[in-house]
Amino acid sequence: MGIAETRIYPINTGWLEADLGTYVFWKGPAGKKIWQPVFCHYVDTGTQKILIDTGLCDEARASRYHHKCEKRGCLQVHEHLEQVLGVHPDEIDAVVFTHLHWDHVQNMVKFRNARFVAPRAEIEMAYNPLPLYYRTYESVYLNVRPAYSECVFEAVENECEVFPGITMFHTPGHSVGHMAVSVATSVGEIVVCGDAIFNLRNLEPNAAEGWRYWVPARFVNSYEGWKSVEEIDKRSDYVLPCHDRLANERSNVFPYDGMPLRKRRQFIPGFKFYFGDMPMDTAERAAAAMNPEDVKDYLASLTPPSPNM
Repeated sequence: MGIAETRIYPINTGWLEADLGTYVFWKGPAGKKIWQPVFCHYVDTGTQKILIDTGLCDEARASRYHHKCEKRGCLQVHEHLEQVLGVHPDEIDAVVFTHLHWDHVQNMVKFRNARFVAPRAEIEMAYNPLPLYYRTYESVYLNVRPAYSECVFEAVENECEVFPGITMFHTPGHSVGHMAVSVATSVGEIVVCGDAIFNLRNLEPNAAEGWRYWVPARFVNSYEGWKSVEEIDKRSDYVLPCHDRLANERSNVFPYDGMPLRKRRQFIPGFKFYFGDMPMDTAERAAAAMNPEDVKDYLASLTPPSPNM
């Protein structure tokens, strides 16, 4: 059992409202709101059952302390696993966290036999958050019990293969210690990227600004955030962002026959990369540069940010 058997199942735990211009897209249409799903991902390698993040809490708690929330019939992650996928929460071997923001960590106590693996910098921030992030990490200052209060984390400090075929690599910017999770599959590397990007459109250009990527606006560090978007571009054959409806709803399981694979780190004339360093074994996988005569049509095909994305 291994790469050939590995399957990823997206689990939508509810919907949050966010601003297109001050959150999802830097210099996007501010004031326009979008309802974003909140996905976590169940990975079955054939030998291990792993969750990547654990998603939302109930609607009332989310709306009171965080963002306007609607569950829209979505189950809590442990309920979805059991009722939809037939996997009891006690069967989960490990939960791997991209970061520890409130909408990625709920219901941890339901996974009684799981190891909890998270970036070290996120663990440190969660237990001692900057005051600006009291709500984001559900600080005890708010008189709310954090989802991880009864749990013990295993800290990951450097890029590593945390389980066979499951690699965590640094993608800070959205949060101080954010790490994406690359899952080796029969079609290539599927990167579950947490909130390093919110939408696949973040990986495409903003032509009006001359940006190679239309990066999100929700950063603690925009320099690191841009670098992390480049890192995802270099490493991924398919990307599953936590908040992208289309990317996660193309199928109820990944990979699947006919799944569209992306072009890694494709140079588009007129738009420059900022960071030139390439991770091991990625340079030879970069796509050929786009022909200059194709750029105009490509840019015209890009979807502008809208509440209907």
